[in-house]
Amino acid sequence: MNKMTIHQHKTAALLSLLSRLLLLSITIVLSGCATYSVSEKEMTEYLHDNVSFNQSVGVENLMYAQVSVTDLKVKIGRSDADRIAVFANTIANVQLFDSPKQRLDLDLEFSAVPHYDAKTGEVFLQSIRLEKFTENGTPLPADIKRLIKPAVSMIGYGLSQKPVYKLDSNVLQEALIKSAEPNLVIRDNKLVIELFD
Repeated sequence: MNKMTIHQHKTAALLSLLSRLLLLSITIVLSGCATYSVSEKEMTEYLHDNVSFNQSVGVENLMYAQVSVTDLKVKIGRSDADRIAVFANTIANVQLFDSPKQRLDLDLEFSAVPHYDAKTGEVFLQSIRLEKFTENGTPLPADIKRLIKPAVSMIGYGLSQKPVYKLDSNVLQEALIKSAEPNLVIRDNKLVIELFD
């Protein structure tokens, strides 16, 4: 009976020690991943790997424009503290009536408010605005701008429909952040997904 009691005490002490170690480990893990930040470079790479845009409007051989995005770059909280800017270099092939086809190198800038979807762990862009729409820094002629603008608007719409970043459930830190339904803020030109304000 005495031996049994000693054995029970040792087991209880061991379980208590293991519980404290487990609690300490969880605390260390959670404090180490209470925030997760996404840099401009990481978001740019995610867009390059996961999003492609190719839009066309009009009637071929009459009034037609085909716009494709060749390069994207992301800037976070630089011109506006609460917005993400997406710069897109695009090629537009334009045909107006019987004029020869024109190839334009367009510079687009969209800005948007980031939104985190806690269910999917994805970041989306909302309230998208077209901030810049030029050809090599020069404003476009009015007739070409009117023709191309619907295709450019569809690119902006496409940016709002696809995630611009997604947490990876296979990475422990990202999985823990995702499951905790965190907040999203912009800080130091990074997108910060954090557990606490």
